[in-house]
Amino acid sequence: MRKGTGRKTKLLGQVFLLDESIFERECRYANLCAKDIVLEIGAGDGRLTKFIAKRAKKVIAVEKDRTLAELARYFLQEYEDKVEIVEGDFLEMELPRFNKIVANIPYSISSKILERIFSCEWELAVMTFQLEFARRFLAKPGERNYSRITLLVNYHAIPEILEVIPKSKFHPRPKVDSVIVRLRRKDSKPLPREFWEMVKLLFQHKRKLVKNAFEDTGIKIPLPEKFSKKRVVECGTEDFLEIYEIFKKACGR
Repeated sequence: MRKGTGRKTKLLGQVFLLDESIFERECRYANLCAKDIVLEIGAGDGRLTKFIAKRAKKVIAVEKDRTLAELARYFLQEYEDKVEIVEGDFLEMELPRFNKIVANIPYSISSKILERIFSCEWELAVMTFQLEFARRFLAKPGERNYSRITLLVNYHAIPEILEVIPKSKFHPRPKVDSVIVRLRRKDSKPLPREFWEMVKLLFQHKRKLVKNAFEDTGIKIPLPEKFSKKRVVECGTEDFLEIYEIFKKACGR
C-alpha cells in the first residue's frame, strides 16, 4: 500500500495511507532504536520514512516510481544523513544489509515481496497487508485460508496481526480493510527453490489427495500410505518436507 498524494499516482490506481498516527504505531511495534538499519519497501513520498528516520540509525527506502522518489528526497532533506532513497524495483535489486523492515507495501505484489524478504537475513518486520491476505498467515491445515503463503510465512517467521486499519483511513477508499502484521524471524534453515516450486505446484490442486495432485501434473512418485488418504490442504510443514525428500529421489535431484 503506497503513501503520498499526486494525480499521476492516483491514475495508476494506487491507494495511499494518510493517517500519521498509524506510522507512529508501526514504528513502535517494530521497537525501533538508534542501532537499527531499516528497510522500507514502497516508500512513496516519504511520509512513513520520516517517522522511521527519527528513531533508527538508517533507513533504506525503496521506491519504484521516479516522481515519488524525487518527492521523498525533497521532503526528507533534513534527514538526508539517515535516509537512503533507492529508486528501482525491489524484486530485482540487490539489497544491502538491514535488520528490520517497516513498510506499507504495494499489495499487488505481496506474495513476491514475502518471497524476496525471506531470502534475506533480518530480525523483525512490521508491514501492512490486505486483511484477507493476512488471514492466510494464521490459517491451520485443512482450513479455507490455508495456502502456500501460510507455509512460507510460518516456516520463516512467527506472524502476529496487531491491528486492523479500516478502509476509511485510505485515499482513494479501497474496497477492503488492511492490517498491520509483525513478523518475528525464526532461525530456520533455508530451503531450496525446488521445494517451494513443488509446494506451489501441489497447492494448485489443494483439495485433491496428494497422490492425485502429483498425477494430475504428470508426476508419479512412491508416496507412503498416509499420503494416499491425505489432501494437499491437510498437510503441514513436516509433511511437505517428507514429500520433498521422496520427490527429490524420484526426480533424481
